[in-house]
Amino acid sequence: MKNRINLLTAFGEAAIPLIGLLFFDWGLYFILLFYFIDLLAAEVFSYIKVNKTIRYQRLKFPFSARQGRLLINTSLVLLILVFSHVAVYFITPNIHFLSELIQFVQYEEAGIPIPQGYLLVPLVVFGNFQQYKLTFIRSNAYKIVSWKNLILSRRKYLSIALLGCFIGILLGMFFFIPEYIYILFIVSIKFYIDAFLIKVFP
Repeated sequence: MKNRINLLTAFGEAAIPLIGLLFFDWGLYFILLFYFIDLLAAEVFSYIKVNKTIRYQRLKFPFSARQGRLLINTSLVLLILVFSHVAVYFITPNIHFLSELIQFVQYEEAGIPIPQGYLLVPLVVFGNFQQYKLTFIRSNAYKIVSWKNLILSRRKYLSIALLGCFIGILLGMFFFIPEYIYILFIVSIKFYIDAFLIKVFP
């Protein structure tokens, strides 16, 4: 059941940027902004998962021990955001980040009366919430999972993403590679992580 949910979620998250790339001319930074929203939402829910696990299992230890480990992950998230922008700058040197961000927020499609940017945030948050309810609460994972393993397993995925940022920087500095190649690579790695590496019981 858990593997099926992971697979369906991974397909859903991969389909949105691929459809945008193929049919709506979404660029690399536009798609990265979509993933940034998901990254931040997942980070918030990682805190929720850890706190839920600790409260249910009635674990006793210094508060700083939990927060310190979580803050390392949050620091990795911030580094990913920073170095992703550095990578995009080398890949597309003429990019204007603020203009791209405004276009993302105000992006509209025919037949939808409001900018999709205002819809994406609640949709991504809702998707993370549904995954949390199905794979963490209803499966009773919080009753037996190790809170430390929750943090360390997420740290592993964040480290993969950060490594991808550095690879993007190096490639962007020395080679000309079309944006769609980067997009396909990012979507493929994200799909693999979501479908096969993310575990409820690390």
